[in-house]
Amino acid sequence: MQSPPWFSVATHFKGTTEVHGAMNNPQIVEMFRVSGHPEVKDDETPWCAAFVGACLRLSGFRSSGSLGARSYQDFGQDLKNAPTRGCIVVFWRGDPKAETGHVAFYDHDDGDRVFVLGGNQNDAVNVAAFPKSRVLSYRLPTETAPLPTDTTLPNILSIDPSNAPPHLLGTGTAISDATRDARATDTLSDGATGPRVRDLQQALSTRGFQLGEIDGEFGPRTASAVSTFQSTNGLPITGIADTDTQRLLGLVVSEPAPPIVPTILPVPNVIAAGGANMQPQDILKAVFEVLTANQQPPAAPAPAAKGVDTSQLLQIILAALSGKAATDPATPTTPPVMSPIDKLLGGEALQGKKTPLAILAYAVLAIMQALDVAGTATGTTATPTGQILTTLIGSFGGLGVLAKIDRVVQMLGVIAAKPPAASK
Repeated sequence: MQSPPWFSVATHFKGTTEVHGAMNNPQIVEMFRVSGHPEVKDDETPWCAAFVGACLRLSGFRSSGSLGARSYQDFGQDLKNAPTRGCIVVFWRGDPKAETGHVAFYDHDDGDRVFVLGGNQNDAVNVAAFPKSRVLSYRLPTETAPLPTDTTLPNILSIDPSNAPPHLLGTGTAISDATRDARATDTLSDGATGPRVRDLQQALSTRGFQLGEIDGEFGPRTASAVSTFQSTNGLPITGIADTDTQRLLGLVVSEPAPPIVPTILPVPNVIAAGGANMQPQDILKAVFEVLTANQQPPAAPAPAAKGVDTSQLLQIILAALSGKAATDPATPTTPPVMSPIDKLLGGEALQGKKTPLAILAYAVLAIMQALDVAGTATGTTATPTGQILTTLIGSFGGLGVLAKIDRVVQMLGVIAAKPPAASK
């Protein structure tokens, strides 16, 4: 049985550890921000709930929005005493009746002990054992949410795209509880409660709009802070956090998914034939051909930077990765668009974790985004090119060549089925 998406994300971060001393691990600090707490700037603050929240958000699911481990005690579906791999486990710590605790993802048990994958376990992300007698609850997340679009942390679409939930691929609808809290698309007003309200309150407080305690309850003080924020930023003063207000506060606001019209993306013959002897440059060239054939003509004349010759671009990428100058005399030795490569190839995320072909895909995506040819994989700047290249990054891992090709062909077909976004 396949593990849930958030468990794939959690597994990706195994080995992440605190930096002792004055320095802080930026990945852990970013987990605090993604889980809804940008005010935390260190890796010394207990971060087990921040880790769980970040893994849920990065896999397209809603978190509790709290840094309290016990905030997950009544979260989602109660599995009673029948945990499944990847479900959330909440433990008591110190005193069963106290507010302190620990939260992580269930891996397995061996009788009296429960093994969980979690953060802040001996200052790192790892699998650790806890007495089963300390378990308070086994919970299963049930409500989906949009992916964060403004984070440096990888999400399920790049870590394990084959395990991404359907709503992120446009092939299904979001899951919702009958008694859910306000979702990202809802207007927040007096009487609303839950993590979305807490995120709103935190965003207002961070910007200096005082509203008292951040408690996840939209009351008169929150409404007053919203009104003041709206007045300061030239928005209609309503005291209601509508879509424009939430977006201006930096909160993630989902957009309705476009209708899906199933189609089959034409695949170059060299891929369809199996590609057993294909080299990385052959596969990337084939992908470029698919992208070129599948692009819709722009509504207005495109900027000059978009007129990029793909064969020349491929040559630049391969030359840069091999440390050689491009053979085309018309190509500069150090083109300005190569700067993102240095950042990506020097980044910790790539060390020992990606095949050369995935690194090539990172480089292609960075260059095409720098040239404004490709967008991101998700959010308002998403484009088919960005989605396809992000899929490549996650797909070319430890699989055999044929399995890699099969996965990419499948994912390209899903992405191609999406109609182009309306021009703004």
